[in-house]
Amino acid sequence: MKIDLKKLFGLDSDYDEKSINALLNAINKNHLKEFDYLKFKASVNNLVDMNMDEDTSIKSTYTTAQTIGITKEYLLETINHYKAVLQKEKENFSIALKNKLDSSIVNKKEEGENLKKEISTLENKIKEYQKAIEQGKKKLANLDSDILKVKDKIDSAKENFVGVLNHLENVINDDESKIKSIL
Repeated sequence: MKIDLKKLFGLDSDYDEKSINALLNAINKNHLKEFDYLKFKASVNNLVDMNMDEDTSIKSTYTTAQTIGITKEYLLETINHYKAVLQKEKENFSIALKNKLDSSIVNKKEEGENLKKEISTLENKIKEYQKAIEQGKKKLANLDSDILKVKDKIDSAKENFVGVLNHLENVINDDESKIKSIL
């Protein structure tokens, strides 16, 4: 069964496409071959698409799944599998974000500090270096702008990622609650 994960989790254009792709690729790479939460959710959604109410769709899908030996506990185990996949991606993203911050912003700040020292040295020299000092000051001002742009871009990526991640976690947790309360 081919499952459209974007549709399955209700991910639309409100979310960052790059974050969606990263998280759904992780889910796809770690999908379980046998009948699991994803196939269960897809079956429930198919019944809902046929105008069956969600509670009945969940019960009907579960009843059918029981015929192949699927238990409520097994479904919850597979939910936990996908929650662990998302948690691992969250950890990987945090590490990548930290590395990006370190390599981008810290290097720019170091470059800025070096320029400040150079400016100080040039200011102590005679007037012939005055032009070089002014150019160094302009570079420093541009670096601050570059730092803000890089930080804004990284913050935006973080917000986009967290938005998709929170949505996925909420959908999964909501499904988990429904399965626990309905089944």
